[in-house]
Amino acid sequence: MFNREFSRPVFVVCVGALLCATVVSAQTCQSAVNGAYAYSAIGNGNPGATLPSGGAFSNTGVGQLVSGVTNSGPFSSAGTLYFDGGGTIRASNTGLSGATTTSVGTYVLNADCTVTVSLTDAFGTNSTVVTLQGAVIGSGSEIDLGVLQNSSTGSSSTALGIYQSNVQIKLVRPLTTYCTPTNLSGPYVLVAPGVRTTTGTGTPPTQSVAPFFMFGRVLFDGQGTIVASASPAAPLSFLQFGGSYTIRTDCTGTMTLTPANSSTSSPTLVLNFALTEGDTLTGPRPEIQFSSSTGTQTLFGIGQAQ
Repeated sequence: MFNREFSRPVFVVCVGALLCATVVSAQTCQSAVNGAYAYSAIGNGNPGATLPSGGAFSNTGVGQLVSGVTNSGPFSSAGTLYFDGGGTIRASNTGLSGATTTSVGTYVLNADCTVTVSLTDAFGTNSTVVTLQGAVIGSGSEIDLGVLQNSSTGSSSTALGIYQSNVQIKLVRPLTTYCTPTNLSGPYVLVAPGVRTTTGTGTPPTQSVAPFFMFGRVLFDGQGTIVASASPAAPLSFLQFGGSYTIRTDCTGTMTLTPANSSTSSPTLVLNFALTEGDTLTGPRPEIQFSSSTGTQTLFGIGQAQ
């Protein structure tokens, strides 16, 4: 299935810059998409979809991802996928990554650095296969995927919604270190776009969707605690959050946030995240790719060190 022709030595006489650029692009993508990728995913639900029959999905990252893509409700998930360089995708149910993990799908890489991915939940009993399309960015440093749909009814290629997707999956190179609470410390700023759904009281109930943005500041203590602001009366204290966080061995984790200037009865926000290479200006501190979903809202964003 996977085109391996670019792995052999190739001698090319270039005729024009465009031909050379195409060949170089193909070689770069083929050799670069190889190894582990941490992903964060968000979906707004597939209207009218029903959960596929045939068994249950597992509670692993890939199980949550496949079931979320095929279900009708909003979802988010985070985890790690391993691309073996030969067209096979592997994953683990133990938080590890590498060539010895279980096969969960395949990928086909095209000469223009677009890619098609097929995934199934090998850890559950549901054999549903989902197909994702997207592109490789930055010589393999990032892969962006969705379920691309042509919703245009006309002939114009510029019609609105021609390549819409209700799912966004971002895969980036994970860290090889910083996979313990000790190495995630100091202040971070969280920024994320989100969508909130409100159900009306009519018959049948009506639903309205409103986009919003989340802004927050967190202080990781390096031991699993998010320290709330010591002075709730300080300027912009509503941006401060307290809570806790955990990190798994594959550099994915979960954080639970509570507004620092609200009562203890305030609802908490649970974020699934993956740690990735950070900005060189912040030194060795990692960047956080996170997502979240509840029955009424979804979030998808990044956290960067201050």
